[in-house]
Amino acid sequence: MKLPSIQQVARESIVAVRRFPLVLIAAVAATVSALMIVDYEGPPTTSILFKILFASILGFPLLLASALVAERREWPKSMAWGVPVICVVLLAAYALTVPASIPTAPQLHLLRLLILFLAFCLLVATAPYAQVKQLNGFWQYNRCLVQRILLAGLFSLTLYLGLALALAAVDQLFGIDVPERRYGELALVILGVFATWFFLVGVSKDLDALETLTDYPRVLKVFGQYILSPLLVVYLVILYAYIVKIIVEWSWPRGMVSGLIFGFASTGIVAYLLLHPIRHERENRWITVAARWFWIAMIPMIVVLELAIWRRVSEYGITENRYFALVLGGWLAAMVVYFLAAKTKSIKVVPASIGVLALLVSFGPWGVFRISERSQVGRLEKLLTQNNLLIKGKVQKAQTAIAQADAAQISSVVRYLQQNHGYAQIQPWFSQSLKRDSAGIGLIDQPPANVVAYLGVEYSEAPIFWGGRSRRLRANMKQALSIGEYDHLMVVQRLGALTPDTTHVEEGVTCVIDSSLEVITARLVDGGAIVDSVQIRLRPLVDSLLREYGALGRDDIPVERMSVEAATAAMKLRVVLLSIEVRRDGDDLKPIAYDALTLYSRTRQ
Repeated sequence: MKLPSIQQVARESIVAVRRFPLVLIAAVAATVSALMIVDYEGPPTTSILFKILFASILGFPLLLASALVAERREWPKSMAWGVPVICVVLLAAYALTVPASIPTAPQLHLLRLLILFLAFCLLVATAPYAQVKQLNGFWQYNRCLVQRILLAGLFSLTLYLGLALALAAVDQLFGIDVPERRYGELALVILGVFATWFFLVGVSKDLDALETLTDYPRVLKVFGQYILSPLLVVYLVILYAYIVKIIVEWSWPRGMVSGLIFGFASTGIVAYLLLHPIRHERENRWITVAARWFWIAMIPMIVVLELAIWRRVSEYGITENRYFALVLGGWLAAMVVYFLAAKTKSIKVVPASIGVLALLVSFGPWGVFRISERSQVGRLEKLLTQNNLLIKGKVQKAQTAIAQADAAQISSVVRYLQQNHGYAQIQPWFSQSLKRDSAGIGLIDQPPANVVAYLGVEYSEAPIFWGGRSRRLRANMKQALSIGEYDHLMVVQRLGALTPDTTHVEEGVTCVIDSSLEVITARLVDGGAIVDSVQIRLRPLVDSLLREYGALGRDDIPVERMSVEAATAAMKLRVVLLSIEVRRDGDDLKPIAYDALTLYSRTRQ
């Protein structure tokens, strides 16, 4: 294989700029805005950069699809530029819906970005071949796209590791301070500019020529036939054994089965798409037979899937995850009907239908966000009404304790709304404002515990640990830390309870961490004797942080909320937790690791 010369690479790079100028502008805009967000070190604030970033991320696949369709259909210049202008206007309209501070905004905005990005990427995969009967060309085109993405990822990773090592060498060998965020910024530049440009250089220009291309990488057959196919058999055995168990015991299917069914379906569809070009070869005729039986095998699984999801919906209402599961179950049912009943079958239906579905569910009263919010607000309204906490559309504070199960469900719904949608739909129920002022950002939603307290209900913390997993809370270190009257600072880091205790010694002060990681003791030593000591128990602080922030695992907690102090006649001590990791141990929560700053000083007489 002849390697391309530098001149050829330069020519192809310039051609990519001429073919996709707006696409590269979107990539550069996303990169620059992301760099400015990462590099910002001031107090939290609103910024138009989030709007530019989100719109630019979506602009890359949308404008690329527009350019490819214009090339394929040989649009006149007026149309070739008019359609991208319309796309830019749509992106600008979308940007207006993006909050000016994403870290404090409901998660629906991030989820909508991901859904739309998926829809536009699938638009790139299908739009150039819409109304064109070139199945082989369509397959080869998408193979080239995926191959180019993988190659761009490999080259970008290699480039990043090399340059990151060079930065580390400059830091260590020459003593030039390289802040940690520079490594993240380097990754953004490589991903946003180099990888994007490299990918665009390899996008096929003559799409008609791909129809006659007969290249089929052998690795795809090996992967599809010897890796994915055995996996399908494993999934099939497990799932059908479970279906038999359901019938014999006449019990509702468990929620975990949904993941297995989606795994089986996605594995089978990917295998079919990979092996599609060689299905008519004599030695590969089994592919067509296996594909038909795959869709037949999906029928009982779809029934079990919908039953499992509907049980959760009937008990706890619709959320985004359950909405997606229901919709994907319906999509799988439609694919079963299509591939079993249609006389002519096209693999273009798979990505095209997913793309259209993703676009449809991202907005409107039928969309995932509106339906999920309405469902959970309705569920909360029912719970409050049943407990006489909502009368004629207004909240009445509970005079007596309500059932613990109802308190847990009320807390869960309020927490869900705060995380995903905000309190706009339930604000009319309350006389108090459900927002609080945050310096630099403006009004943000109050913590769920505060809203539940307005109801006179004891807040019930979320079950934040599953399967022994831990949760980490971090302080927002972009804020300035006031040291007050303290004279000294000691860094304390504890990565795990591996030894009975850990002692830090500095300028006549010892700082001892006990094996439970719950108590820090500072001792004032003079001439080898302990003159005075002050002790801080971290457990009350950790419990308070978990009640307020633990449901999510936050990384923007105010420094003041993660600090505690104590004093004696001779010295004073303040501990500021930078991060703390807690793991469930039976019915108890135990800290397993943390980083902290210890501020101390001798009390002035």
